[in-house]
Amino acid sequence: MKRYSLEEIGEHLKEKRFPLEGTTPLGTARFHFREPAEVLGVALHAGNRVRSEMEEIMEVSREERFREEDPYTDRFVKDFPMQLIALDSRFEYDLNREMESAIYPFHKRKWGLQIWKRPLTPDERKKTLLKYREFHALLDMVINFILESCRMAILFDVHSFCYQRERRQEWWKDEHPEVNLGTRSINRDYFAPRIEAFLEHISRTRVDGHRIRVAENAVFPGGYLTRKFARSHEKEVLVLAIEYKKIFMDEHTGQLEEELLNNLVRDLLLTKDRLISQNICL
Repeated sequence: MKRYSLEEIGEHLKEKRFPLEGTTPLGTARFHFREPAEVLGVALHAGNRVRSEMEEIMEVSREERFREEDPYTDRFVKDFPMQLIALDSRFEYDLNREMESAIYPFHKRKWGLQIWKRPLTPDERKKTLLKYREFHALLDMVINFILESCRMAILFDVHSFCYQRERRQEWWKDEHPEVNLGTRSINRDYFAPRIEAFLEHISRTRVDGHRIRVAENAVFPGGYLTRKFARSHEKEVLVLAIEYKKIFMDEHTGQLEEELLNNLVRDLLLTKDRLISQNICL
């Protein structure tokens, strides 16, 4: 896949030369812009790549990392007209945290896991944070492009969460909802019509005869993307921080339930289509 500089991507967007597909210079993201649209699908934690020199100093194994990453979440946005997929593991740097805390600290465990064998050197941190900056620079560029022609942008920020850490059980017997929408940082009253529409439409999903449970801020209140755009574009950018329970895969083996995943993806796309007003873009 061709690599484009941020300047080249910006020129394509400015001149509306679509479609455009490729990766960023440092390889932090894969993007596919089929056509201009007011919605952007983002999978921040879909990637699992760690550059070799960083993997050598990681205490956490590849299998342990995979369990806490968000595999297959790129599939949820693959048919969005504009999509942005992170390729690197959250264990090297977490794009859904402020830059100061994007690299998990040596002295703290995450999900009960020791991440690093030793503290990172300043040079190692610098190289990693260059990748963090590149992704967010591209994200900002795309959001600004959308806002130039649309009155608002809707960002579908798709994640997943584990529910079988303590014991294996059928997903419908677990107490957590199958879909959580994090809205704590956004202007909830202003975006209420679209948030309520999202919750209503996505809750119509049925899996194996069970209607999925949908909740707001029950599992996760939203991360850095939610806070970032709530501060910079309070009434122009709606971030839908969506967490899917990993009912579409085996958390322990990684085996995918293809039909179940396709069912969830289909209904997210239907919800996206119903959510968009026909008069947002000028």
